[in-house]
Amino acid sequence: PEKLQYSSKSAFSICYDKSFLSWLAPPYKGGTCHHCGLFGKLRCSQCVQTYYCSTDCQKKDWPAHRVVCDPIKQNNCFPFLRTVSENHTKRTEKKIPEIEDSPHCANSVAKCVPLSIGEEFSAVVSHIQNPETFFCQRMQSARQLAELEASLNEYCGKFPSNPSFRPAAGNACCAQFTEDNLWYRAAVTAYASEDTVLVDYMDYGNSDSLPLTRLRPMIPSLMNLPAQAIRCGLAGVKPPLGTWTSEGVSYMKKLVKDKVLTVKVVDKESSRSVVELTDASVTPEVNISSLLIEEGCATEEMRMALPAARVSDVEQANGEYVNKRMCKWIKLTLNQTLSVIVCTVYNPGEFYCQILLALNSLNKSLAEYCQKTPPRVSELENGDACCAFYSEDGNWYRAVVQNVISNGTFQVSFVDYGNTEEVPLDNIRPIPSSFLKLPFQAIKCWLSGIKPGNSKWNPEATTRFHMYTSGLELQATVTALSEDGAGVVLTDNSTDCPKVINKILTSEKLALFSCLTIVNIDNKHASLVILSVLTSIELAVDETMSVCITEVVSPDLFYAVPAPNKGKKKCSLFLIPVRSHCNKLVNRPFHPKLGEACCAQFSGNGHWYRAVVLEASQSAVKVLYGDYGNTETLPLSKVLPITDSYLKLPFQTITCSLAGETKCRCAELEVQVRFSPSSTFFLMCRKQMAVGG
Repeated sequence: PEKLQYSSKSAFSICYDKSFLSWLAPPYKGGTCHHCGLFGKLRCSQCVQTYYCSTDCQKKDWPAHRVVCDPIKQNNCFPFLRTVSENHTKRTEKKIPEIEDSPHCANSVAKCVPLSIGEEFSAVVSHIQNPETFFCQRMQSARQLAELEASLNEYCGKFPSNPSFRPAAGNACCAQFTEDNLWYRAAVTAYASEDTVLVDYMDYGNSDSLPLTRLRPMIPSLMNLPAQAIRCGLAGVKPPLGTWTSEGVSYMKKLVKDKVLTVKVVDKESSRSVVELTDASVTPEVNISSLLIEEGCATEEMRMALPAARVSDVEQANGEYVNKRMCKWIKLTLNQTLSVIVCTVYNPGEFYCQILLALNSLNKSLAEYCQKTPPRVSELENGDACCAFYSEDGNWYRAVVQNVISNGTFQVSFVDYGNTEEVPLDNIRPIPSSFLKLPFQAIKCWLSGIKPGNSKWNPEATTRFHMYTSGLELQATVTALSEDGAGVVLTDNSTDCPKVINKILTSEKLALFSCLTIVNIDNKHASLVILSVLTSIELAVDETMSVCITEVVSPDLFYAVPAPNKGKKKCSLFLIPVRSHCNKLVNRPFHPKLGEACCAQFSGNGHWYRAVVLEASQSAVKVLYGDYGNTETLPLSKVLPITDSYLKLPFQTITCSLAGETKCRCAELEVQVRFSPSSTFFLMCRKQMAVGG
């Protein structure tokens, strides 16, 4: 499925789709202030996505937010039947619904028409930008649309213009079209000036620039019908010289004008449906793409043919369900680092990741198979694999039955995405073994090295985690494996300064640090993972600074600390209470685990310092001194527990890897450090510097 689920009962579902959030105006609710992090109910009026607790916070955040603020614009479900200006004459009489004293539904947005790959329907083209972007309307909804517009015009005729009505970008409204002065459903895309807005007609696909006096508030009853404009792209063609010519666009308009066409959905993209258009009004019927190519207005675009559902697959549908042993999940290994997206979130302790592999071809083939296969008559059992219809987007996906509910309904888990839904038996198909060759792609995960402040995760932590991960390609480092999933460290490399999600949640006091459980992991990789979770100083890519190299493991792993400065003095002053703390705990038995922060007594001077355990045995531990960068093996009598209060100051050690041909095994944590000629000799001479030195 192509949306991202935020919780088990959220509107977000299976796989993230940027266009879903880019045009839907979210329901009115609160969120986390983008500036200060407090709860707030105010939203940016342009993108309608970013929350603030006050106008003061919004003003302070605007210099940064303006760079990414993207006014909401409907992508997939716009206006349609013909361009709004075309003949609207007789309309059916229908009593306008009762309206409330104060129409208030300006921020409602109509649902889009659900389409599935392989679906065919009769339609007219309502608006054309070019062969890659045009809008269709289904003929089966023409009467409903006419009745709705009759009601809409009657409603708008009763209300004069209201100077105080200023809908925000992304909000729905009634708009009076310039060319025929009739009223239509529209969505505000932007303000051209203080008193002029740009709108998209959600039932036709075309746009208009209107004064605010030609807008009226929307009411809920006028939003029941899905937006009738279906955003499409023509399959199998591309512009001959990289851009579409006016001649090519005009020729396509001529081919489709005033014609009822057969539309077949052959692919679905984030913001449109890729379709074949066929004109059956002539003999023999003609394909619009072929005519554009023959006329020289387009060239053929080779696309991968959809895998056809085989006869043997359909025949297998009449047999028994596949053996449960044929189902297999994707396998991970410790130390493994891979690119993922987070596709379903319950909380930071339970979410699902999906490896960035192409599921598209499998899902396309699955859709064609399910279109040809009748519903399953026999009952299902827990653990049975099947094909299930996902109601949110109208597509078919691989699933496993989790629970048999009464009245012929089953709770299924979508095994490539991690979310669940109750599905009636009519929306379930048997799954052939050929669709089970690809392992199930959803990986159940938890964030390693952190835990909730109380016994369970609070909603704010879940919200922030969702905000930091939604729609991003992340690097996941596997630090623990169990039958229930994988413990991971998630790193966001989308900015110049990599962000470790685990560490962000602890720094924002939404989670507590806990020991990392890392089994059979080498010292080099362990130190990288551990330091990524513990709070350490951060460097931006290409930042230049003077450092002292304290220990070299290899060109791919060496440790450095910033050259002495005021910050170093602060660290030294901070360590005084650490030593006092340790002097009170001397002779206390302590068996630290791998990855755990602790206090360690340096053999060179007998002083106590903050450290991290790299290796642990029954009688000794190897530690990395977090503020000095060198390592030492110590007996257990030389290490003591450390409290969270002593971990607030970031560790000073920087884990480094040489840039260039030499590759670090944890590439997402690489830090580029450029050394000036004047400091290189100094650094080289100090590379064996001791903790106490």
